[in-house]
Amino acid sequence: MFILRADLSHLAWVDGLAREGSPPPPLEASSKTGYAHDQRHFLGAHDRGESWRWISATQTLLAEGFLAEIRLDEDNAPEGRPLLAPRAYAAWLASVAWVVSVFTDVPVALGVERAALWEPVVAHLLIFAITVGFLGRRHGHAAAGLGALFFALFPPISAQFLPGAPTARTWALFFAAAALVRALPRADGKGRSSPCGAASAVFAGLALWLDPAFGFPAVLVCAVVGVVSAHAGFEMPRFGRWGAIGAAFTLAAWLVDRAPWDTAAGELRFVHPLYAAAWAGLALVGVSWVRMRRAARIGFPTAAGLVAGLALIAPLVYVQFAEDYPGWLHAGASMRRFTALDETRLFASTFEWLTQAGVGERFFLLAPFAALVAVATALWRKDGLARGLPLVLASIVVALLLLAVFRVRWGVIAMALALPVCAAYAASVSTNARRGIGASAGLFLFALLAWSKDPGAAWTRPVAGGEWRRSDLEALIHRQFSHWLPLRTPGIEVTALAPPVLSDSLAFHGGARALASTAWESHVGLVATSRILSSLESSEAEAVLQNRQVTHIVLASWDAALPLLVRKPDVPGKDTLYDRLDRWVFPLYLRPIPYHVPATPGFLGQKLAVFRVVPPQDEALSLARLAEYFVELERPEPAAAVARVLAEAFPDDSNAAVARALVHLDADDRKASERELERLEADVAAGRVPFSWDRRVQRTVVLALGRRTEAARRELEACLASVEPADLIELTPLQAHRLVVLARGLGIPFPNTQTADLATRLGAQYAAASR
Repeated sequence: MFILRADLSHLAWVDGLAREGSPPPPLEASSKTGYAHDQRHFLGAHDRGESWRWISATQTLLAEGFLAEIRLDEDNAPEGRPLLAPRAYAAWLASVAWVVSVFTDVPVALGVERAALWEPVVAHLLIFAITVGFLGRRHGHAAAGLGALFFALFPPISAQFLPGAPTARTWALFFAAAALVRALPRADGKGRSSPCGAASAVFAGLALWLDPAFGFPAVLVCAVVGVVSAHAGFEMPRFGRWGAIGAAFTLAAWLVDRAPWDTAAGELRFVHPLYAAAWAGLALVGVSWVRMRRAARIGFPTAAGLVAGLALIAPLVYVQFAEDYPGWLHAGASMRRFTALDETRLFASTFEWLTQAGVGERFFLLAPFAALVAVATALWRKDGLARGLPLVLASIVVALLLLAVFRVRWGVIAMALALPVCAAYAASVSTNARRGIGASAGLFLFALLAWSKDPGAAWTRPVAGGEWRRSDLEALIHRQFSHWLPLRTPGIEVTALAPPVLSDSLAFHGGARALASTAWESHVGLVATSRILSSLESSEAEAVLQNRQVTHIVLASWDAALPLLVRKPDVPGKDTLYDRLDRWVFPLYLRPIPYHVPATPGFLGQKLAVFRVVPPQDEALSLARLAEYFVELERPEPAAAVARVLAEAFPDDSNAAVARALVHLDADDRKASERELERLEADVAAGRVPFSWDRRVQRTVVLALGRRTEAARRELEACLASVEPADLIELTPLQAHRLVVLARGLGIPFPNTQTADLATRLGAQYAAASR
């Protein structure tokens, strides 16, 4: 009940956060997401990019079929990228979604979002039940009770399960630990447990399928323990069967996840046939070693087996170190922190953690390691006991310590193994040692109960009633913008160059395409992003933008990622495109689109600059739109500055006159605005029509704001007589709102409901604010 209560409190916090901010999009049963325009509403709380990608992948597989070869178009635009995620976990998430759909009577696609909230809770309870059940069946009720307390109170374990953050990594960690538990020989050296048995092969294979960073080290440790067990005099491991099962399972998993001819399958961060070959090679080496021990010499079959085994292992080693595919050795952020809490610190090694951790944190996290060492020492000192058990145990401890030194997440597996190891060998030690270990375990659990109530921010999950973090508020802004942008451009497939975190939201919440996201598969898109933002010539950036079919560039003032991608120029007097955009000096093929950042604590005064890629404009039109942009964003100082430039450089340009009139009207400068309005009224009387429809609308709006009602009426009638949906999309939100208000005020109807509804929708944010 303690576990369930804590999980439900965190779930309520995540669900409450998702209900803040913008409302859900309209429902649409035929959509693969359950919402119109393939938008989504789920927010989550931790590792949002990964969580959203799991939801998206599961919904795509439900729509396309779990064995279909799928390319995801949301990332690495325009080519997209293959779906490399392990489909076993997507199938599990889909099964939870189906249960949610049955009990809540919602479409399965929507059920996936709810499943993302509940799956970690279900996983937590299932793994808890399996662990306690195994301890009770194998080692008795006392071990099961201690295991239940340890599992419920130990923050490094409970913080692996975060409602709203679905991940295959947690299951991979559990299966890797299960494989090592099955690798433990019984205290008498007999029984069906074997370091290289069928059960350990299946568990290690599942871990390898879900995440090689956990799975392949488990395979290596099992192989080492098998060799040490045989050397210590236990039953000879069945390396051949272990290797055959593991290699076949790994190869089958790879075939399920992707087609063998997919070139992207060379990435070793997911299950790959090279792992199957290496597993088979390890088994051949093990078989040869067993044969050599029995024969006490190296014959031809033994030598041939050793050579064949090493030949199967060599390709994996070569690809990892020669071709820069680190695979299971990849030092991702997830392996450099103990839990799934993404706001915790990252540690390059265990030594770094030791230098930064507090006294209490060190004690409780190192205590399980101390228990492993204590049991091994007690076994070694017991008279008459074969020295094989401590040797096997020492091999496991050393292997886990080595892994944990370089990847702190493996330390959690070592901590979790402490209890089954102590339970397995407690009966084999002396009575005094057993009493000492029992008393120490009781004191540890008592102290753990006190520490678990306040383990510190690094180990604490947000709970119901807790405050929102800055990252949560940022996610709410991103979601609101992601809903806003595609609806501002109906009929246009949005492809955005944006900060990676915002790109995640645009792809997930907005159904848009992104040039580069936080996914490691976005490397190609990140290179293109760097090239665009670092370009010194506008023509170079334009060529890449066109090649990548980018429709929008979005820059957030609070973003720290995109500046890291900008290469500083080595040419004196030259600025990068990123620097020019930051100063509002942009090329003529970009048009600023006004967007108001919601009033959010911590983000007041921040800006989200949106530039749409358009056909090249003349300089006067570009500056006119910039002046109008600043007026719409209620920034009078830069608007006035641009108006002065327009007056000096383009005194006779009609677009410049419209912009100057709007700036003067906004500043309530009657003398200056009257001068510009007279010019515009004369243009209307002379029949001068602006080249583009949206500029004529803007002139109409300015005339109406300047109380030139008759001229505005004539212009409005002409505008509405020829309006098309594609024309309305060119309006800014404020222009669309003013067009609707002006049409209603002058009693001039839109030609049809389609254009009327679209204009109303485009200006909805201003209509809501004016109520």
